[in-house]
Amino acid sequence: MEDLKEILYDDVEQKFIELQDRKKRRKIRWNRIKLLVICGGFLIALFYFLSDISKVKSLKVSGNTYYSEQEILNMADLSYETRYVLMPQFLIVWNLEKQELIESVEVHKNWYGAIRIDVEEKKILGSMQDKDGKTYVIVPGTPIKKIEVDDKHKAQLAHFPFIGDFDEENLQKLVDAFNMNKREVEADMISMISEIHPYERSYNKHMVKLIMQDGNTLFSSYEGIPLLNDYKQVLRASMKSHVCMDLDETNASIYESSCKK
Repeated sequence: MEDLKEILYDDVEQKFIELQDRKKRRKIRWNRIKLLVICGGFLIALFYFLSDISKVKSLKVSGNTYYSEQEILNMADLSYETRYVLMPQFLIVWNLEKQELIESVEVHKNWYGAIRIDVEEKKILGSMQDKDGKTYVIVPGTPIKKIEVDDKHKAQLAHFPFIGDFDEENLQKLVDAFNMNKREVEADMISMISEIHPYERSYNKHMVKLIMQDGNTLFSSYEGIPLLNDYKQVLRASMKSHVCMDLDETNASIYESSCKK
């Protein structure tokens, strides 16, 4: 009887040992498979990042005026050498929105390696030369913000009006007039203005003279500035150039007037 028990015990022990051996072999085999998968994944990733496949294929910038497309890409730290997956959208946005004249940024990426950046720059009313001889762009606000223009951006000032010799109080009034609540002068209208100068008449010492890109000259009080949004419509109706016009806020109209004032 004892011999039978020993035989049975030995048989169970042998099966247990065999089972443990099989488990060990399966674990070793699984560990080898995992190692191969990890190594394979590493080699694939290494090949991807060392090849041109991982690089950006297309870069496009829209909405910029003050900054050039190449400047936007430089500030975003983007080029055709950039590894696509290593430049997430939030990082591009962060790189650009910390710039002085960028209001907001939207970044669009697709799996074909294309990146499109839609930029909204801060509104610029125009540029002016201060008493220190330096050139500044005027950004609306209360108070207004003056941002110095470096040499590389001076060519971009052609897109904005030149602002004449307004004192600080009237410059603020001018900026506010272009940005009245619900009557803000549109940016494309501002781009049609060549120069803005202080002007006076006997009944109003604080008026504005606007010299337009088309050769026309407009006269207005600060209150009449929002009527500029109607200028294109008036221009299409009159079909005239190199004439003078008054912006009459009392009658909400723009009419031709004498240039001898």
